[in-house]
Amino acid sequence: MKRWRHFIVVVGIIPSVIIYVSLFMYAFDFITGYHWILDWLVYLIAGLIWLYPAIKIINWLANNESR
Repeated sequence: MKRWRHFIVVVGIIPSVIIYVSLFMYAFDFITGYHWILDWLVYLIAGLIWLYPAIKIINWLANNESR
């Protein structure tokens, strides 16, 4: 039962991505459409913001698997 962390990550990622995308789709209705630069910045920030938690999860998984 050494790979239980993989199972936790797989089961946790799918609902997290669905919630993340749903929240930003709802927010995009209010934020976008005013100016193309604002649209570009919002999509850039939304596209990059998920990287921080993903890096934390991957590091947790990798550090514990390397032992």
